Amino acid sequence: MRLSIVSYLDEAATLAVRKLQRELSEVTGSKAALLSWEPHVTVGDGVEVAAEQLDALCQELTRAISNQPIFTLRTSHFGTFETRPLGRSETSTPYVIYLDVQRSEALQELVRRVQDITEHYDRWYTMVRPYTPHITLAFRDLDAVGFQKGLAYIQGKSGELESSIDHIALVEKLENKDVEFQRLSFAADTEPRLVQ
Repeated sequence: MRLSIVSYLDEAATLAVRKLQRELSEVTGSKAALLSWEPHVTVGDGVEVAAEQLDALCQELTRAISNQPIFTLRTSHFGTFETRPLGRSETSTPYVIYLDVQRSEALQELVRRVQDITEHYDRWYTMVRPYTPHITLAFRDLDAVGFQKGLAYIQGKSGELESSIDHIALVEKLENKDVEFQRLSFAADTEPRLVQ
Protein backbone atom coordinates (compact mmCIF):
# COMPACT_ATOMS: atom_id res chain seq x y z
CA MET A 1 0.00 0.00 0.00
CA ARG A 2 1.39 3.40 -0.99
CA LEU A 3 0.62 6.12 1.54
CA SER A 4 1.20 9.85 1.43
CA ILE A 5 1.40 11.76 4.70
CA VAL A 6 -0.38 15.11 4.69
CA SER A 7 -2.29 17.60 6.81
CA TYR A 8 -5.59 18.71 5.32
CA LEU A 9 -6.66 22.34 5.53
CA ASP A 10 -9.52 23.51 7.73
CA GLU A 11 -12.94 24.15 6.19
CA ALA A 12 -12.51 27.87 5.45
CA ALA A 13 -9.08 27.40 3.88
CA THR A 14 -10.32 24.40 1.88
CA LEU A 15 -13.12 26.50 0.40
CA ALA A 16 -10.67 29.29 -0.52
CA VAL A 17 -8.24 26.85 -2.16
CA ARG A 18 -11.02 25.07 -4.04
CA LYS A 19 -12.15 28.43 -5.43
CA LEU A 20 -8.61 29.14 -6.67
CA GLN A 21 -8.29 25.63 -8.09
CA ARG A 22 -11.58 25.99 -10.01
CA GLU A 23 -10.55 29.39 -11.39
CA LEU A 24 -7.16 28.06 -12.46
CA SER A 25 -8.77 24.96 -13.96
CA GLU A 26 -10.98 27.16 -16.16
CA VAL A 27 -7.96 29.19 -17.30
CA THR A 28 -5.45 26.36 -17.73
CA GLY A 29 -7.57 23.31 -18.55
CA SER A 30 -5.85 21.40 -15.71
CA LYS A 31 -8.30 19.40 -13.58
CA ALA A 32 -6.07 16.97 -11.67
CA ALA A 33 -5.83 19.06 -8.49
CA LEU A 34 -9.61 19.23 -8.30
CA LEU A 35 -10.20 15.56 -9.05
CA SER A 36 -7.43 13.74 -7.24
CA TRP A 37 -6.75 15.47 -3.90
CA GLU A 38 -8.39 17.47 -1.16
CA PRO A 39 -6.38 20.65 -0.37
CA HIS A 40 -3.46 19.78 1.93
CA VAL A 41 0.19 20.31 2.76
CA THR A 42 2.50 17.30 2.52
CA VAL A 43 4.32 16.68 5.81
CA GLY A 44 6.20 13.45 5.13
CA ASP A 45 7.72 11.21 2.51
CA GLY A 46 5.34 8.74 0.90
CA VAL A 47 5.79 5.28 2.38
CA GLU A 48 5.10 1.87 0.91
CA VAL A 49 3.92 -0.60 3.53
CA ALA A 50 2.55 -4.11 3.64
CA ALA A 51 -0.76 -4.71 5.41
CA GLU A 52 1.03 -6.21 8.41
CA GLN A 53 3.05 -2.97 8.84
CA LEU A 54 0.06 -0.61 9.00
CA ASP A 55 -0.67 -0.91 12.71
CA ALA A 56 2.97 -0.34 13.63
CA LEU A 57 3.21 2.70 11.34
CA CYS A 58 0.03 4.23 12.78
CA GLN A 59 1.15 3.59 16.36
CA GLU A 60 4.59 5.11 15.73
CA LEU A 61 3.11 8.20 14.07
CA THR A 62 0.46 8.59 16.80
CA ARG A 63 3.18 8.55 19.48
CA ALA A 64 5.35 10.96 17.49
CA ILE A 65 2.60 13.59 17.14
CA SER A 66 0.78 13.05 20.45
CA ASN A 67 2.11 16.25 22.00
CA GLN A 68 2.42 18.23 18.76
CA PRO A 69 0.64 21.54 19.34
CA ILE A 70 -2.14 22.63 17.01
CA PHE A 71 -0.76 25.46 14.87
CA THR A 72 -1.69 27.92 12.16
CA LEU A 73 -0.35 27.35 8.67
CA ARG A 74 0.08 30.52 6.59
CA THR A 75 0.64 31.18 2.91
CA SER A 76 1.84 34.48 1.52
CA HIS A 77 2.33 34.15 -2.23
CA PHE A 78 2.13 31.88 -5.26
CA GLY A 79 4.96 29.70 -6.45
CA THR A 80 5.74 27.29 -9.28
CA PHE A 81 7.73 24.20 -10.14
CA GLU A 82 8.77 23.59 -13.72
CA THR A 83 10.34 20.24 -12.88
CA ARG A 84 7.89 18.47 -10.58
CA PRO A 85 9.49 15.67 -8.57
CA LEU A 86 7.68 12.38 -9.16
CA GLY A 87 7.09 9.34 -7.02
CA ARG A 88 7.83 5.82 -8.21
CA SER A 89 5.54 4.85 -11.15
CA GLU A 90 3.90 8.29 -11.15
CA THR A 91 3.19 10.08 -14.42
CA SER A 92 2.80 13.83 -14.67
CA THR A 93 3.68 16.91 -16.62
CA PRO A 94 6.54 18.84 -14.97
CA TYR A 95 4.48 21.96 -14.19
CA VAL A 96 2.93 22.99 -10.85
CA ILE A 97 1.28 26.17 -9.59
CA TYR A 98 0.96 26.35 -5.82
CA LEU A 99 0.54 28.51 -2.74
CA ASP A 100 3.85 28.82 -0.90
CA VAL A 101 3.52 27.82 2.77
CA GLN A 102 5.56 29.73 5.34
CA ARG A 103 8.04 27.47 7.14
CA SER A 104 7.00 27.97 10.75
CA GLU A 105 8.84 26.25 13.59
CA ALA A 106 5.72 24.19 14.38
CA LEU A 107 5.40 22.94 10.78
CA GLN A 108 9.09 22.09 10.56
CA GLU A 109 8.90 20.24 13.89
CA LEU A 110 5.94 18.20 12.63
CA VAL A 111 7.85 17.30 9.46
CA ARG A 112 10.89 16.29 11.52
CA ARG A 113 8.77 14.05 13.77
CA VAL A 114 7.17 12.35 10.76
CA GLN A 115 10.53 11.96 9.00
CA ASP A 116 12.00 10.28 12.09
CA ILE A 117 9.39 7.54 11.53
CA THR A 118 9.25 7.34 7.72
CA GLU A 119 13.01 6.99 7.29
CA HIS A 120 12.61 3.41 8.56
CA TYR A 121 10.11 2.44 5.83
CA ASP A 122 10.36 1.94 2.08
CA ARG A 123 9.44 5.15 0.29
CA TRP A 124 7.58 5.52 -2.97
CA TYR A 125 7.88 9.33 -2.87
CA THR A 126 10.53 11.57 -1.34
CA MET A 127 9.69 15.18 -0.58
CA VAL A 128 11.81 17.90 -2.11
CA ARG A 129 14.81 18.73 0.10
CA PRO A 130 15.15 21.26 1.52
CA TYR A 131 11.51 21.02 2.56
CA THR A 132 9.35 23.21 0.32
CA PRO A 133 5.87 23.23 1.89
CA HIS A 134 3.12 24.21 -0.51
CA ILE A 135 -0.56 23.79 -1.36
CA THR A 136 -0.98 22.59 -4.93
CA LEU A 137 -3.41 24.50 -7.12
CA ALA A 138 -2.69 22.94 -10.54
CA PHE A 139 -0.44 20.01 -11.52
CA ARG A 140 -0.21 16.56 -13.15
CA ASP A 141 -2.20 17.47 -16.31
CA LEU A 142 -0.97 21.10 -16.46
CA ASP A 143 0.75 21.53 -19.83
CA ALA A 144 3.19 24.27 -20.91
CA VAL A 145 0.47 26.45 -22.48
CA GLY A 146 -1.80 26.10 -19.44
CA PHE A 147 1.14 26.83 -17.16
CA GLN A 148 1.80 30.14 -18.94
CA LYS A 149 -1.90 31.05 -18.81
CA GLY A 150 -1.95 30.19 -15.11
CA LEU A 151 1.10 32.38 -14.43
CA ALA A 152 -0.63 35.32 -16.13
CA TYR A 153 -3.83 34.66 -14.17
CA ILE A 154 -2.21 34.69 -10.72
CA GLN A 155 -0.30 37.93 -11.33
CA GLY A 156 -1.59 40.54 -8.90
CA LYS A 157 -3.73 38.05 -6.94
CA SER A 158 -3.26 37.58 -3.21
CA GLY A 159 -1.74 34.31 -2.11
CA GLU A 160 -2.53 34.88 1.57
CA LEU A 161 -4.36 32.17 3.45
CA GLU A 162 -4.45 30.70 6.98
CA SER A 163 -5.47 27.26 8.19
CA SER A 164 -5.48 25.53 11.55
CA ILE A 165 -3.50 22.27 11.48
CA ASP A 166 -4.47 19.67 14.11
CA HIS A 167 -3.70 16.29 12.51
CA ILE A 168 -1.84 14.25 9.96
CA ALA A 169 -3.57 11.93 7.51
CA LEU A 170 -2.37 8.79 5.79
CA VAL A 171 -3.65 8.95 2.22
CA GLU A 172 -3.69 5.90 -0.03
CA LYS A 173 -2.27 6.45 -3.50
CA LEU A 174 -4.66 4.87 -5.97
CA GLU A 175 -4.36 4.94 -9.76
CA ASN A 176 -6.39 8.11 -10.42
CA LYS A 177 -7.22 9.43 -6.97
CA ASP A 178 -5.69 9.80 -3.54
CA VAL A 179 -8.03 8.68 -0.75
CA GLU A 180 -7.73 9.37 2.97
CA PHE A 181 -7.09 6.11 4.79
CA GLN A 182 -6.55 7.21 8.39
CA ARG A 183 -6.43 10.52 10.27
CA LEU A 184 -4.27 10.93 13.37
CA SER A 185 -5.02 13.84 15.70
CA PHE A 186 -2.39 15.81 17.58
CA ALA A 187 -4.48 15.42 20.76
CA ALA A 188 -3.05 12.59 22.86
CA ASP A 189 -6.48 11.47 24.09
CA THR A 190 -8.00 11.08 20.62
CA GLU A 191 -8.15 7.66 18.99
CA PRO A 192 -6.93 7.36 15.37
CA ARG A 193 -9.89 7.48 13.01
CA LEU A 194 -10.12 5.01 10.13
CA VAL A 195 -11.77 6.63 7.13
CA GLN A 196 -14.17 4.39 5.22
